[in-house]
Amino acid sequence: MLAACAGSLGPLRPAWQQDPNLHHHGVPARPSQKAQTPHLVARVVYATSEHLTRLIERQGDVPDTQRGFARMGDGTVELAVQDAATGRQLESHLCGGSLFVSGLPNQAYRLVLKNRSPMPLDLGVGVDGRSLTTGTTATLKRGGLRLEPRGTLTLDHGAHGPLLFKAVSGDAALFDTSPQGRAGLIQIAVFLAADAPSTGPEKLRSSQVAPAGIFPAGAPEQYR
Repeated sequence: MLAACAGSLGPLRPAWQQDPNLHHHGVPARPSQKAQTPHLVARVVYATSEHLTRLIERQGDVPDTQRGFARMGDGTVELAVQDAATGRQLESHLCGGSLFVSGLPNQAYRLVLKNRSPMPLDLGVGVDGRSLTTGTTATLKRGGLRLEPRGTLTLDHGAHGPLLFKAVSGDAALFDTSPQGRAGLIQIAVFLAADAPSTGPEKLRSSQVAPAGIFPAGAPEQYR
């Protein structure tokens, strides 16, 4: 039954991409294109493997071990954290909406983002409390990074050189929701780009309504 439901699903854009009032003629026309509040913030909490176990326990949710890219938020973007030297994905777990990643101090890593939507996105990335692009105090505002429609963006350097994990002690990064963040926390603010094209409104088809409240496996974000 679940397989049949999943097979009937077509692409469904998140609600922020369904605004019928967008008439784009080279000028941002709807609030999402100009908003300074991000559509979503993808959070990565990292620590050594032993420390990470304690953080996940404190999170108090069921961890989902990631074998590939992790779907963040409503599924607009997917994220992977890889070892810079080998390209292998680091031990990662989705738990309580955050991606928990195991990394050693001074280990070089890279962030790989995939845009699952047909819209261009603007990104603001804060790493350990500093803006990735400028090196100043991090904010949850639009940055100078762009993620093309259905595109992939790899980030392995910042304003001060290669991305390196820091030595993290304590559990403060787990509870920090401030715009600037802190050591052990990576925050990626995602915005609809100002030049996103008009797609018109889109409504749920009957085949996209969850039967009896059962969500097809592999696509839960389409019902959020």
